[in-house]
Amino acid sequence: MKTEHDKKMIRCPKLGDEMTFSYCLREAGDLPCARIAACWDAAFDVIDVLRRALTSAQWSRFAGAEPKEKVLTLVELIEQAKRQK
Repeated sequence: MKTEHDKKMIRCPKLGDEMTFSYCLREAGDLPCARIAACWDAAFDVIDVLRRALTSAQWSRFAGAEPKEKVLTLVELIEQAKRQK
């Protein structure tokens, strides 16, 4: 997914550091972070960008996804970091 906003940066409340919009678009694998709308809404119409960038199947999965618990997210991030070493 490529958008005109990919290089824009914002402080991520989930990770505690600055992240680009392109990272937020792929944070959940082939889906955006569940918090993307809340984080980026003040900067631009993120929902419109997502509707244009995602396939209809991806949009359906994204819009219907339940947010994960914080502990589960942290465990997944730790496991992902271990695999990347």
